[in-house]
Amino acid sequence: MKTDLSFVTLHTADYAAALAFFTDVLGFEVTEERPGANAFVPSGGAGLALRTSPVLQPPLGTGVTVYFTVPDVQAYHDQVAGRGATISEPLHDMPFGRTFTAQSPDGHQLGFWQAPA
Repeated sequence: MKTDLSFVTLHTADYAAALAFFTDVLGFEVTEERPGANAFVPSGGAGLALRTSPVLQPPLGTGVTVYFTVPDVQAYHDQVAGRGATISEPLHDMPFGRTFTAQSPDGHQLGFWQAPA
């Protein structure tokens, strides 16, 4: 059976801080909010959701990295680093392209990459 990834949910104990990180630091735009402090953020193909889970404690995202493609990874890196993002893996080249990883306030690893020209 063929399946398609619909969305990924990142759980957070501090919804306001997580939402501010994704919108103010990473520049994502909220496309939908639902009761229960749930926000959907566009990511191109599959969606990304934030959901409040107040009993959880960071770091929540250990062992998983969620990747996003960007048109200019150097410019995006400089933008989010300038806005205070914690860069957990610096810009570097991989066989699939140039990439870096930032960490959310809850410890989720977020990779950003650009395919080689």
